[in-house]
Amino acid sequence: MPTLAQPFDRPFEEPAGQSSEQPSRAPADTSAGTSADKATGKPAGGASRGTIGRVRNRLLGGPGRVLGADIARGVAVLGMFTAHVGVTSGDISTLEGWLSLAHGRSSILFATVAGLSLALFTGGAKPVTGEAMRTARARILVRAVLLMALVAVLDLFGTRVLLILGFYAAYFVLALPFLRMPPVRLAAIAVIIAVVGPVLVYYGPEALARAGLRAPHDGSGAATDFLLTGHYPALVWMAYVLAGLAIGRCDLRSPTVHLGLVAGGFGVAALSSIASATLVADAGGRLAIEGQIAITSSENGLAPPWSDPWPPVSGLYLEGPHDDTMFEAIGSGGFALGVLGLCLLVGAAVGLGVGGRTADGGGPAGWLGRVLRWVVLVVATPLAAVGALALTVYSLQIAAIWWWTRTYWDLLEPETNEPLGWMVLITLAAATLWRALLGRGPLERLFGRVARKAFPASASSRASGEPADQNLT
Repeated sequence: MPTLAQPFDRPFEEPAGQSSEQPSRAPADTSAGTSADKATGKPAGGASRGTIGRVRNRLLGGPGRVLGADIARGVAVLGMFTAHVGVTSGDISTLEGWLSLAHGRSSILFATVAGLSLALFTGGAKPVTGEAMRTARARILVRAVLLMALVAVLDLFGTRVLLILGFYAAYFVLALPFLRMPPVRLAAIAVIIAVVGPVLVYYGPEALARAGLRAPHDGSGAATDFLLTGHYPALVWMAYVLAGLAIGRCDLRSPTVHLGLVAGGFGVAALSSIASATLVADAGGRLAIEGQIAITSSENGLAPPWSDPWPPVSGLYLEGPHDDTMFEAIGSGGFALGVLGLCLLVGAAVGLGVGGRTADGGGPAGWLGRVLRWVVLVVATPLAAVGALALTVYSLQIAAIWWWTRTYWDLLEPETNEPLGWMVLITLAAATLWRALLGRGPLERLFGRVARKAFPASASSRASGEPADQNLT
């Protein structure tokens, strides 16, 4: 049986009407206690422990769910809260300065975890094959269609939030040809996209304008928008998705993988930032570069002729949020990998402290170890709950911003971080309570059910392993 900190080796199909986060049997220690109570004529105690066991399993995801992935997804969602309604600054010595790290990086982490989820959905380190893989791809397509329908509804609110779910759906579709690739090849393709994609995204729209072509203005240009001109262009952002997919094809039980992601991810992010800062300074600074871009690009609506100066190469040296340059792709992508590694480490620690028996002994060291594990559990469980209900939480956030702005004042222009604090606290509490009592979120449950109804499991695919819907949030 896989632990909470590792992917399953053989994905399973959850029974109809039963959530994967609501196991039909309790853990071994709980069932043993229940049997003892029955033998002594005291069923009430066993029932109580059984209820606690079921709640615990819902909160931690149950067998087959990777807790660290849920934690990372929860961090990404709350980071997007911060980017939307937080008050941030460039002074890293203040809280507002630390909150500014959420800009750009939170959505990149979200895309990276999307790739990881696709890997887990299709078998983790041992991808499913044959009919099971075909079923998985078909269900991914169904979810992409449902995401497009959902984001169309959210767009009607007109909140000025740059919605990512439509691009998320496009990433799902674009990732389909890569699902069978090994991790080394996936990582190599991700690096190539991170290096080449920003050049195409930087000069591509300019080339279209100078050729007398127009950028997309409606749904007819959706493909161009998703790939090139949108706020989350796939020609850059697929690097994050494929990086996450590569990680999901590794052994997520391995501490070496966890520590490698932390050290490698944050190390690459630091080197990228240093290189970017050096090049930008040599080019005269960010303001000078942005001024050159403004006078040479067609963003002002007037397309210059081909012979006029083009936007400077120095524009590719920038590393700011949504600059979509190589330095942002590598730097913020590395930052996302580092955060993901930390979350996987935390998930492993929670799995060890709750699901296993450790020889701590009775001394101060053993007592301190148990306290630290439970502190980690208290912090990780609400974050994992938000991550498991990410689709529902993200959608409710948009509805809440719309309602508050219409009723009171513009929530996207707050004067303090008090609204952000309340949003985060309410979200953590509500998501934890929902997951403890009901398991999967309403949108997550709906998407999974529709996908399974559209493409039910065949006998041959059950034999070779089924797509595990609970991992694709």
